[in-house]
Amino acid sequence: MLSTFLKLLLREVSLIARNGRNSLIALGNERRAAMRLDRLADRLAGMGYKIDMLRKRMEAGLDEPLDADASLREALKSLKEDIRSVRSQLYSLGGPGSSPRLQRAFNRLSAIAEKTYAAADKLQWEIDAMEPQAGAQSAPACKRSSA
Repeated sequence: MLSTFLKLLLREVSLIARNGRNSLIALGNERRAAMRLDRLADRLAGMGYKIDMLRKRMEAGLDEPLDADASLREALKSLKEDIRSVRSQLYSLGGPGSSPRLQRAFNRLSAIAEKTYAAADKLQWEIDAMEPQAGAQSAPACKRSSA
């Protein structure tokens, strides 16, 4: 009888240890996911900062055409598409079942993604608005004044 009791006790202890290990693994996975989301948010924030710096340089005036080959506009368009896909994935992943740490990481990334998307969109519009003016200023004098 004592050996049966010991076997049951060992089985229960083993089950508790296994459950504890599984929950530690789950916490570790959750922590790594939150850290990845934070790193992505940091990279997006860095892109937003670079966009803001470029806009400030544009406001101060540029000596040369900013986007003559349209590569910057293409990069901004690609960035906006990537942000759009990240935001849609965030909406599908985030839910009431997520832990508070993951919810904070989702919310932070979502806010930074929205801000960076708006900055990229605004810069793209400003470049498009400057494009006709830049073309008129760089045209030869005989073509500028047709009157």
